Amino acid sequence: MSAAVAQRPAAPARPVSRRRRPVGRVVVLLLLLAGGLVFASVFVYAALSAVKPADEILANPMRWLPSQWLWSNFALPFQETPFARYYLNSTVVGVSVTVLNVITCTLAGYSFSKFTYRGRNVLFLVVLATLMVPLEVIYVPLYALVFDLGWVNSFAGLIIPSATSAFGIFLMRQSIDGLPDELLEAARIDGAGELRILWNVVAPMMVSPMAALALFIFMTNWDSHLWPLLVGNDAEHQTLPVGLAAMQANNLGSGGIPMMMAAALLALLPTLLLFLVLQRKFVEGITMTAGIK
Repeated sequence: MSAAVAQRPAAPARPVSRRRRPVGRVVVLLLLLAGGLVFASVFVYAALSAVKPADEILANPMRWLPSQWLWSNFALPFQETPFARYYLNSTVVGVSVTVLNVITCTLAGYSFSKFTYRGRNVLFLVVLATLMVPLEVIYVPLYALVFDLGWVNSFAGLIIPSATSAFGIFLMRQSIDGLPDELLEAARIDGAGELRILWNVVAPMMVSPMAALALFIFMTNWDSHLWPLLVGNDAEHQTLPVGLAAMQANNLGSGGIPMMMAAALLALLPTLLLFLVLQRKFVEGITMTAGIK
């Protein structure tokens, strides 16, 4: 009897219907949709305010659609303020800082990941420990150093202190850890030097993490306000966040709101376009760093 029971075929499992969705998941999706609509409505209203007449900005009751579409408002920041200079300064600083971070963080990450030397782990822990120190804490000694070097109101003061980052070193180190050592050893046997290995072997396989790092660094630097305000407060070195704050202070009231909205939308374009271009590489880089297969 026991043998008969053992040989009895198991009952086929009931197919799970994909149409059945847990109630909790539907509730979460609805909440996310509602939150997304709330955040999107803010940007939509800002975009519509950029093309409204000035007297309709604070109208009561609130009007979403303008009675007249004033696309000329996007030219006001360039006509009434040195907005083009702000844009150029932010572009120069943002691109320079991003390129330097990709280079220095990749070099440091490669060193921490694939080289063995005394004090490597301790030094890496020191680098990670700096992530717990707020930037505002080091701004006073950093400004004193920049002042002594004569870099105040210069692009060197805006770029050099941000040329590397502990987060970028950690990101690249975790990504390079996934490369097999046998691949690098084969390149060394073929006579390749370390820089050639880094350029021809490691870098092509680290495109996604480098793209993720570039996006992080560019967005952070593009939106930075306090440090550029400290070391680049003259008209020739003001970046977009500093310039927008100055525009807001000089254009109070409803008359300056359309110009401010237009300037804010123009300032948003580079980061938005960069995210759209690097979106896939960004996701690949983050999943590679997290070890997700």
